[in-house]
Amino acid sequence: MKILHLFFGTPLTVKIEIDTKFFTSLIETGQIHVTDFRCLDLSSKQIVWRMLLSLAKSRFRNMHGIS
Repeated sequence: MKILHLFFGTPLTVKIEIDTKFFTSLIETGQIHVTDFRCLDLSSKQIVWRMLLSLAKSRFRNMHGIS
């Protein structure tokens, strides 16, 4: 990590595109947290919002044994 810091100077952000299914799995498994990123447009924000609501709904159902 030091090599990257020396090469680029100050910390940078990376703008990437990622498949929604893969992104969902990263959130689900705790490999990335909602505080680790921000959405750059309204469409992306709506997709992430729906994904998070769906995950929360699924976890709630699993915790309470609801089908």
